[in-house]
Amino acid sequence: MRGSQLIYDGLWRCLCPAVDGPALRRAVCLRTPLMAQPSRPTTSCTRFTQTRHISAARLRELAEAKLRAPPHIEHEIPRAARLLTPKPPTKETLRDASVEEIFAALVTIRDPRGWTFHGQEVDRHDRIVLLVKHLLSSRGRTPNPFLYECMMDAMVYPQGSVKGIRKLIDDMASQNLKLTATMCQSALAALANHPDYTLRQEILDTMQDFWFTVDTTAQQKVVLGLLRDEQYELAYTRLTQMIEKKAVIPTWVFDIFIMVFGKVGFVDEMMLLLYRRKTIRSDDDALSSILYYVLDVCSSSFHLPGTLFAWNSVVRNSLLQPADGIVENVLATAARHGDASLATEALDMLSQRTRVQAYHYEAVSEAFTATGDMTGAFRTLCIMEKNGMRIGRRNTRAVYEALRRHSQLIGDAERAVRSMAQEEEGLPVAVVGVVIEAIAETQGSEAAMDLYRDVGALCGGEHVNATVMQTLLINSYDKTTLAIVKDYSTQIAEGDDPVREAQVYGTLVTKCAEAGALDLAFRFANQLLGMGGARGDGDLNWVKVLVSKAAEREDKRIWGVVDELRKDEEMGALVGRVLRQMRITRRASLRV
Repeated sequence: MRGSQLIYDGLWRCLCPAVDGPALRRAVCLRTPLMAQPSRPTTSCTRFTQTRHISAARLRELAEAKLRAPPHIEHEIPRAARLLTPKPPTKETLRDASVEEIFAALVTIRDPRGWTFHGQEVDRHDRIVLLVKHLLSSRGRTPNPFLYECMMDAMVYPQGSVKGIRKLIDDMASQNLKLTATMCQSALAALANHPDYTLRQEILDTMQDFWFTVDTTAQQKVVLGLLRDEQYELAYTRLTQMIEKKAVIPTWVFDIFIMVFGKVGFVDEMMLLLYRRKTIRSDDDALSSILYYVLDVCSSSFHLPGTLFAWNSVVRNSLLQPADGIVENVLATAARHGDASLATEALDMLSQRTRVQAYHYEAVSEAFTATGDMTGAFRTLCIMEKNGMRIGRRNTRAVYEALRRHSQLIGDAERAVRSMAQEEEGLPVAVVGVVIEAIAETQGSEAAMDLYRDVGALCGGEHVNATVMQTLLINSYDKTTLAIVKDYSTQIAEGDDPVREAQVYGTLVTKCAEAGALDLAFRFANQLLGMGGARGDGDLNWVKVLVSKAAEREDKRIWGVVDELRKDEEMGALVGRVLRQMRITRRASLRV
């Protein structure tokens, strides 16, 4: 059975894009019996003969002229242009317009290139719905494929919905109207914004059944719909398949994927698409904004290749100036991956904008350490102190962790501090202290004693802090322990002792008691008891050692420790067992 002429015209328009707009309007308005002009008075038909055949370009010119015209001469603007102005047409305007003018307005407003007036957007969804409703209700037009195509185009916008798309397709089926190629394309575009996997697959099956071409435009609508539906892996797979087939994909499709993948954290895939996008077109303004976004995403994700690519593309050539927060993220990324050059650039940019903070210097020092440049790391810390920031132990933790992980750098670190001391008047004691800590914990305190004894000469007469000395004490043996205990007792006041963990205190008590330094042992024991760390701790080796040494010297201070431990029922039972095993009882002469 032969279909309506309109369907054949629509198929021809799909297969031959060269068909022009006027031909389409004549096919819609003149050749189809369903679109015949309604019965109207003769005067009404002849009244608008001069505006009957009007092109889309002419409509645009007339509408823009309406915007520029003063209100008092608005009545001189042709009625056809009033249908396309940002302000919706009134009922009177719709009533005065001819059917052909309304159809021409629908063709124009469906133009994929958009419809704007000096930056003023037209609500295309509401305008299409308004014009179609007027044709159906006020002009008595019968629904036909063209009107359904118009309504499907309206579903593309945010006001559309999957329910609306489904309703239009079902209505066409109830009217015995077949889906056209344009209808399918519009449905795929609408489903890109309002995703529904099942309905999308039905549209694709229909296109296959009717031998409609699933061209690149249709495929990109499908992948965008998958992306909007959060089926990221499937969308990426489909897009890469299109790329492998050398399909011509617009840059804005890549831009959408890059933005979405950056948001959800698919940084590697985002970078692959960015490389492809830059090869397509690298001179547009949109790419600069995309690269700025990529710099933000990659630096906050500590993704060095992406950070470097974006930094080299838009920052090193002074194309863009990133925000301070992004620069700090770049600095942190460079520090983590050991890119000293990038870290130095970021620090220099920050120093030109604001006051550099301690953690900025620490990050640069960490970057130098990661590359094995210990001189650069320590020199950065020295610059930090020269700028008025006193370096403490906490500022050297990044260097300390690097030296612990890569013990081969310890020798370079010691040579670096000795070499720098010849150039500087006095090194920060924390710089030398971190090397001493690393040597003591990896090689033992005996190996660190030479550098420890030279601290005064290297640091202008200063001595290392209590924490470093405690580290030496914990990792020392015999004579070294006695030397460190003596220095600690004379150089560190009791109020300057740092707060440590219960396990560290226990080790310190044991070391001091074994060395015979009971004064220092009880000092650490009282600090341990004061913080409540001994209660509930099943390790009582330090108690055994301290009790044994105190018993040898008949030091009654041990009973104060024992009484404090017995305040906890569980600890009291453990202490009592220890005392019974050692056969120690409190004599009346030792009572406190």
